[in-house]
Amino acid sequence: MQVAVKFEQVAAVLGKLAEEVANKKEWLVELDSAIGDGDLGLTMDRGFSALANAASEYSEDDIGKFFMTGGLTFNKVAPSTMGTLVSTGIMRMGKEWKGKTELTPEDVVAGLKAAANGIMERGKGQLGDKTALDALIPAVEALEESLKSEEMPEALKKAYQAAAEGFEKTKEMQSKLGRASWFQEGSIGKPDPGAGLMTVIFSVLAKDDLL
Repeated sequence: MQVAVKFEQVAAVLGKLAEEVANKKEWLVELDSAIGDGDLGLTMDRGFSALANAASEYSEDDIGKFFMTGGLTFNKVAPSTMGTLVSTGIMRMGKEWKGKTELTPEDVVAGLKAAANGIMERGKGQLGDKTALDALIPAVEALEESLKSEEMPEALKKAYQAAAEGFEKTKEMQSKLGRASWFQEGSIGKPDPGAGLMTVIFSVLAKDDLL
């Protein structure tokens, strides 16, 4: 039987996510330095730390409202291209979850789909452009498919596996958007840092003791 997720669990996930982004900060910097400006780890560390702090201080139970305001908080402390895209995704989840005090597995999928669509629209990217979407979209698709026959913890493990595989595939792609596109063919052979960030996020979601 699938169990709904309450805000206390959401806050715990965000706390673990902030810790893991901090742990992976140098790795994200290294990825971003290869085909970007090298600040991804720093900005994401600030953004997810601020989001986790906001969750720990949130006194209401409206999950959607938190993510709407949390997206603004994230954008304020992480003013960068990826910061804007991630904050857009966060706010789109908030819009999808407006008024909800708990999330069913279907709600989680709908929120992640909304986030992916928001990032796609804001960044003008799509699958195959060598962006975060190349890990995020396969992860969401795997989650939705796995939930047809499996419980949330196992489905999230499948989602993480799909994100990791998507990240690896970005090595074969040529960057088409943003600063990375300046490298043209020189971007081939190097994984996309945004997709790397998605593997960090889904690695946390896939941990047994969280959802």
